[in-house]
Amino acid sequence: MINGFCSTFALIVLATGATVSIAADEEEATGESERCINARSIRGADVIDDNYILFRVQGRRLYLNALPNSCRGLSRDRRFSYETYTRSLCERDTIRVLKEAGGGVYAGRACKLGRFQPITEEELVEFIGDRSVTPEPEAIEAPDLEEVVSPDD
Repeated sequence: MINGFCSTFALIVLATGATVSIAADEEEATGESERCINARSIRGADVIDDNYILFRVQGRRLYLNALPNSCRGLSRDRRFSYETYTRSLCERDTIRVLKEAGGGVYAGRACKLGRFQPITEEELVEFIGDRSVTPEPEAIEAPDLEEVVSPDD
């Protein structure tokens, strides 16, 4: 309890498929990351992959959270939960990957959040596009083969 105030907020985020559809953000991103965002203003989140989550916040603002460590299974299960005892969701707060099994949902791996980076829709489209490009494999030349003759031949 802090200054006589204690509350708990829990949010289960059901992230949609791999495509992120967001309304255009008309505000300019400041480029400066934030340690916390107001938990009550979160309107949704999209799992981009095991390393990034996009938070949609009231006022059509977008925040990209780069997790400090890869959160194995997050992109496969595409949903998570968190619990906070303040009005903010902050860097180093923990999310839990939600898994389905036996007709139920249970909390799986725990992962820490990183800083919240304001991002525009245009920057997001570019970011996702850059992540989906798979580099072409380099051509590998076949090595010169030498004929090996067995002494028994």
